[in-house]
Amino acid sequence: MKTPLPLAAAALPVLLALALSAAAAAPAVEPTPSGPLAAKAVSEALGSALRADVPTALTALKAAPAEQFNAKDIAFRSCMIERHERTSPPAPVGETDDPLARKVLDLYQNYWWHAVRDPAGRPARDAQLKADLAATIGEKPPADGDEAFDALTERINVKLRAAGMHPLQGRTPPLYDFMVWRQQEERDYTVALPGGEQQPVKVFVMDDWLSRGWSHYTACSYTGAAGWANEQGLFAVRSAYGDLQGEDFKVSFLGHESQHYADLKRWPDMPPWTLEYRAKLVELALADETRIKLLDRFYRSQDDEPDHPHPYANKRVIAAVLARLGQPASADLRQADPEAVRRAAREVLIEDSRKRQAETPAAAPKA
Repeated sequence: MKTPLPLAAAALPVLLALALSAAAAAPAVEPTPSGPLAAKAVSEALGSALRADVPTALTALKAAPAEQFNAKDIAFRSCMIERHERTSPPAPVGETDDPLARKVLDLYQNYWWHAVRDPAGRPARDAQLKADLAATIGEKPPADGDEAFDALTERINVKLRAAGMHPLQGRTPPLYDFMVWRQQEERDYTVALPGGEQQPVKVFVMDDWLSRGWSHYTACSYTGAAGWANEQGLFAVRSAYGDLQGEDFKVSFLGHESQHYADLKRWPDMPPWTLEYRAKLVELALADETRIKLLDRFYRSQDDEPDHPHPYANKRVIAAVLARLGQPASADLRQADPEAVRRAAREVLIEDSRKRQAETPAAAPKA
């Protein structure tokens, strides 16, 4: 699979929508918030987990006073320490009676556990994962290159689909990833995008998960992929969006992923971080009741490395919208006028589309 584009049915999308656990289903009584140092530690740990940087996440969580964490956050802290601060991988997570699915999942979780602890050792871990996956179906390690690995994972996926599963393998930068669910339903939508497009999309709503990928595993299910786009349509994790009626679903899933879907048709060679940048502008242009939560997520997770598409795009979005508003880089969009922020995000997106169309005309539609 070529890293930038999730177009093949068997390829794993890098264009993930991310969500906190239970994002769409707030409790009837809001829990007492964690103290300021604990809340800051949780935010920093989640950002680090999404960058596949567990040492930094653990440092933040252990530095905050334990008595400041509320019940939910202390459970997150405890799980992170128990899962990652140990000398060997923990017991596998996820229940299945299928022997091949069990073996493949164990291999990926072992790989993730090591890879998020030691970024410098990832190339060797990548190679070992490929060799181990090949061995599960009695093959030699694949040749170098994406095509050979894609072919290998598709042969494994064929067997998993025959067992009634919906598998997806590939790369969600910076790690190789594995998604498996057992139930899905299809729905059709037409999404009004801020640039003026009316984008028809097919949405696959997914349930009964065996694995939601490396970010979900690394962050102890506290955050992770909530959906993605590929050439088949949009894929939504039902548990992340409740009844599929809230703004999280309409904006952060339908809006975000429909922009990916439209962009991939027009500019199939667009890098992942650019796709994320444009989709996050859509979210900011549309968000109302979820605006502060969305901006909190952007500010929490920022990075200067394009190979980390989500945090890199977050930083670029914040900078571009502040500049459009004529505010200094040190200003906080959470303190700005909401309507002005929405208007600025829309204008930045439209201007970006104009420039791209002038520099790289949209691809001709497929026959």
